[in-house]
Amino acid sequence: MKYPISITAVSIASVLTLQARNISKFSEFEDRFNDRTTYENNWSKLSDEAPGTVEYLTDGTGNGFIRITSDTRTAQGVKHTLTGLSPETLYRISARVKTDSVAEGRGAVLYLNPQGGMEQAWNASRFIYGTNDWQTVYMDFVSDREGNAEIVLALGFPWGTYNGGKAKGTACWDDVRVTPTPEGAMKTFSGKHLRVFFDSEKVDVDEKEMGPWVKQLDKVYESYSKLVGDKPYGGRRINILATPGIEPGYWALAGNPILINSQSKIGSIPVSFNEKDDWSFGVTHEIGHVFNAGSMNKSVQWNWNDELFANFRMSYALEKLNGTVFQDKAYKGYDIINYYKKAYDRTIGAGEPSSEGDALHYTLLRIKDKYGWKVFEKAFRKLYSLGDKDIDWRAPGYDKFLFFLRHVSDAAGEDVTKTTYTVQELDLIREGFEKK
Repeated sequence: MKYPISITAVSIASVLTLQARNISKFSEFEDRFNDRTTYENNWSKLSDEAPGTVEYLTDGTGNGFIRITSDTRTAQGVKHTLTGLSPETLYRISARVKTDSVAEGRGAVLYLNPQGGMEQAWNASRFIYGTNDWQTVYMDFVSDREGNAEIVLALGFPWGTYNGGKAKGTACWDDVRVTPTPEGAMKTFSGKHLRVFFDSEKVDVDEKEMGPWVKQLDKVYESYSKLVGDKPYGGRRINILATPGIEPGYWALAGNPILINSQSKIGSIPVSFNEKDDWSFGVTHEIGHVFNAGSMNKSVQWNWNDELFANFRMSYALEKLNGTVFQDKAYKGYDIINYYKKAYDRTIGAGEPSSEGDALHYTLLRIKDKYGWKVFEKAFRKLYSLGDKDIDWRAPGYDKFLFFLRHVSDAAGEDVTKTTYTVQELDLIREGFEKK
């Protein structure tokens, strides 16, 4: 395989050199909480409504710290807005935390506040539970377009995760520090549309090995853009960042950055591409999510299942680029239809009511087989031009399914519900939605 010269693999030393040039007001932030006035000027309580108490305390020798306590599950903490960072640049925040009987949710956690203007709602440190003496946790993050970020020291997490996010117990915080991510900590590889940050200790690859994979991801991005007729986040480059702050069971989460669980085998991703031409189902799926209408300031009311649509965008790219992903086996190009046919055969094809995304995905690919991708390209352009008032977000899922197919039918010039579905199939799909 010839390795492309158009991909630039940037060493972390080079990145930090650029950061040093761009930083004006900000070199690093440090707060040891040894002065109450400084604390009160720098930090504010996260919420007046969430249960629990937030206290500024000293240990008797003048050393200050923050204590957050709640007997019931909460998302409480203190927040600080960093300003003067270099825009869209990688930084690391670390802090010491001590816990007593912390349980449930995300435990004691350091996180980035998405309400502070960020485009990623999930980035965080690892979660600390139980009773522990002082230890250090950290989180890497990408500053926003204005060079700002809001950081939170917390007990519990306020937004919905599979475990609810909220926690109880006592968490003490001290010694907060924010700097450019240390030299050598992360390997950075930049393409035209995507930039990848992986932990150096887990990724034993160089420019020659990483570059081809990033180039293919750039092509995937361009395919998605051709399908839907637009680009997310105003066409700005999407970051892919390894982070410790994802629950077990989550491999990755979409946004900007796309977050990949650093506790997974991230080092195997580029190796698998070079050895098996594996483009990574997970990463291409998450890039597909980033093309959700909501990230492009468009209406999302017609989108009843973005897990389906993220994979549908992937099917388009795999066929156009003849790419390969692995699920139960390798699927190359349009052979991916056989993966989704298994879900259809297990449900709708067997006479079982279902609105399962993979099964419906197969039925959409049947439309593609009859009319080609052009009908979806036209339909998506129309759908992405709609306003929120054009469809009720409270409408039943089956109504949204038919709403989507009406736009595909308009592009095809005939009713695809009659030319590519049987009456029985539509009844089973409707029953599947009604069972939800």
